[in-house]
Amino acid sequence: MKKILKGIIALLFIFILSACGKDYKSITYTKFIESFKEESGYLVSNETSLLSDKFERYIEASGKNNQFIYYEFKTEEDARNYVSINYKDRKYFSYKDKKNYMTVKSTKSGYFYLVQVDNTIIIGNTDIKSNKREIKRILKKLGY
Repeated sequence: MKKILKGIIALLFIFILSACGKDYKSITYTKFIESFKEESGYLVSNETSLLSDKFERYIEASGKNNQFIYYEFKTEEDARNYVSINYKDRKYFSYKDKKNYMTVKSTKSGYFYLVQVDNTIIIGNTDIKSNKREIKRILKKLGY
């Protein structure tokens, strides 16, 4: 009986630990745009024409004090390189490179959070630290 109980506890422990890792899925630019149609005070604009040919899309959602950016690259490698070049080993950024995604976070002046999944990058940014909760809420709504 003790062996069965220990086995069940061990399996439960393994299950709990395996659920701790995040498994983000990339979203489409249309889902990004639709999400901000439901949010008041945000202006969504397509700025793709301003960027190089490595980008498929660049969509911006700007609020009074918050900004969200959606980048879609031609390849996942381009997206990962963009994050590495711009944020890895930078003084005020916490950079994490996981198996299926990368994240960058900064709370130096306001709040900045970036998630790279597949060939997409989502950034939530504010200059006002007290808006951190709003950035997190919207990122969660987007699936991040």
